[in-house]
Amino acid sequence: MSDPRHHLAFPFRIGADGRASSPHSVAQHVEEELVQLLLTDLGERLFLPELGTNLRRMVFQGADSATAGTAKASVAQAVARWLGERIEVEELDVQAIGETVDVLIRYRVSGGESRVLRLRGPQR
Repeated sequence: MSDPRHHLAFPFRIGADGRASSPHSVAQHVEEELVQLLLTDLGERLFLPELGTNLRRMVFQGADSATAGTAKASVAQAVARWLGERIEVEELDVQAIGETVDVLIRYRVSGGESRVLRLRGPQR
């Protein structure tokens, strides 16, 4: 896997030295890539319109079991396509809770330990 110092941090930020910040580890870089992928709307990237999931809309809008199923399929497909060589998904759970969608992804960065990413809409 590549050196994380060769990548920009996401979200983009300026480090203490006045230069663009880089992730501290490969695991942090992959997590930032995963968050970026999940929160990018389809069509948002001009030159990569198929990158993304539309999950942000689903997480912050009304939810039901059909929305949760659509979100799960969208996340699984996007992760397999864009990060399938970098991570192994161990668990993907998407639930409609109240009016929001709750997403939990347990994954392993190539050869590393399991990590968990959870995205939740605001509690109303």
